[in-house]
Amino acid sequence: MPDAAETAPPRAAPAAFPAWTALCVGLGGLVAAVLVLAPYPPLQDFSEWAYQGHLLARLIRGLPIGEIQLATSPVPNSSVQALLGLLSLAMPAALAARLFLLGLVGASVAVALGLGRRYQPAAAGAFAALLLVAVFFNAAFWNGYANFQVGMLLLGAWFLLPEPRRAGALPIMGFGVVIFFTHAMVFFAFCALLGATALLDRRRIPATALGLLPAALLTGWYVAMDAGGNATEAAGASSLAGFLGYKLYTVAKLGPYHNFVFAEGGDIVTRPALYWAGAAINLAFAAGLAALLGLGLREAIRTRRLARAPLLAAAGLLALFAVLPDLVQNVVNPGERLMLPALLLLLLVLPLAPGLVRALGLGAVVLAACLVLLLATGHLWREPVHFTELRTETAGLFRHRPTAFACKWQEMLRNAEAGDLPRQRLAFRTSLLIGVTEAGCTGKPG
Repeated sequence: MPDAAETAPPRAAPAAFPAWTALCVGLGGLVAAVLVLAPYPPLQDFSEWAYQGHLLARLIRGLPIGEIQLATSPVPNSSVQALLGLLSLAMPAALAARLFLLGLVGASVAVALGLGRRYQPAAAGAFAALLLVAVFFNAAFWNGYANFQVGMLLLGAWFLLPEPRRAGALPIMGFGVVIFFTHAMVFFAFCALLGATALLDRRRIPATALGLLPAALLTGWYVAMDAGGNATEAAGASSLAGFLGYKLYTVAKLGPYHNFVFAEGGDIVTRPALYWAGAAINLAFAAGLAALLGLGLREAIRTRRLARAPLLAAAGLLALFAVLPDLVQNVVNPGERLMLPALLLLLLVLPLAPGLVRALGLGAVVLAACLVLLLATGHLWREPVHFTELRTETAGLFRHRPTAFACKWQEMLRNAEAGDLPRQRLAFRTSLLIGVTEAGCTGKPG
């Protein structure tokens, strides 16, 4: 007679451990740890935005903030300052800043995983990891371009809506207005996508026009008030070779290696072997990404699965990226702000090779290693590094300056405790708050 163990029905095998999902969640947790455990969030421009949120909270409370005033016209680059100001009414400004960033990190991981499951199910987790490296925790994130990153997150969330809802006037109106207040370039990309969709499907024109009308009126108001006045003239590289090199470098910045530069210098000085290995990884990542998109486009043409509207919008954005100079209207490298939405569109609508997606998704491991090194290494956090102090021989490429606005974080803490008149001026002219500006923490006119 057989044993009970032999006659019992076999137990179901345990579900495979979602390794890629764990990698994405782990990377998000590591980013969150860096934002919480560092003396202040090591995001280049973010300390300035946190300081402006503190000033806005003081203004709402009726406390003096010097000669700084609230803008009298809608400002695209203002959503983060507004949210930080409102949060700072209920909690200390430093806590509000970290809480906001933790929310941004969590939402980025959730949106990346959702997009992976919906658009690249053959390699969903790896695709999410790729999005985190190249789109959501990319160079713009570590540069502290918080408003832009919120806009990119919303653009990603737009593609999580069911297709019929994306054709409705109300969703277009809601996303359009909110994205307008994040960043002008993301709003432009959103309009390009909707415009291309309506152009190819004329039945959508009425809903699209109605949905975009409020944001279009806000744009007209902003332009009519000359809110971007006193901006610098367009600048560019001195030669065609330099211009092309800068464009290629912008693409290479999509890679997972990040060079955090403090007063002691960047990796090129402190860890040269790591620096050159990281630079090689970023170049290989950019080449792999180009191959992934090229093969995806070929497959879409072969199988006649062309998503014409997103591809048309992406092509237009990439054409602008190719010709824009490196400085326009006080915006450094505006082409990068158009390339990233185009990249997101292409990644979502092209049939991508799962094997290559997995290879590029491993960039999340490289990014995680950079962050562990950032946490484990001692740095001169209180010494601001202005962009005029950067030299290639000591800073290197793929660089970020976590201490660029260290004085603003320190002043925010000091002023919150003392309650006196804030001492630091604003750094950026195009913001929710306006006033006399200075160049970072230098004390020189901005």
